[in-house]
Amino acid sequence: MVTVKNLTASPYDLETTAGFARLPAFGELTRPTKDEPGEFTGDYLQLLEASMAVQVLDAPSKPHPLDHDGDGRKGGSKPAAEGEELAKLRADYLEVVGKKPYHGWSVEELQAKIDEKLAE
Repeated sequence: MVTVKNLTASPYDLETTAGFARLPAFGELTRPTKDEPGEFTGDYLQLLEASMAVQVLDAPSKPHPLDHDGDGRKGGSKPAAEGEELAKLRADYLEVVGKKPYHGWSVEELQAKIDEKLAE
């Protein structure tokens, strides 16, 4: 349910999925209600939010487009999905070479380095 508040002395006709709805001067309009159906579309809500003439209350929250890891802040990144094979090769590299492997190496690179060390 979304409420739009008019901040001006002029009434507005707002577009809903069920037609137009009158927003009185300095008044509020809530959609949808059980008596009056019709919702504001997402694009139209963004247009209303950008307007200086109205204030959108109770708008459905949407995540920030730059929130990559879902923590509510801009930025960040999701951790890479680490395969079991890569984890096993990293453990093998540590055992064979005695050092931790570089985290940017792929499965093929790790296997090649382990094979190279075993060939010595």
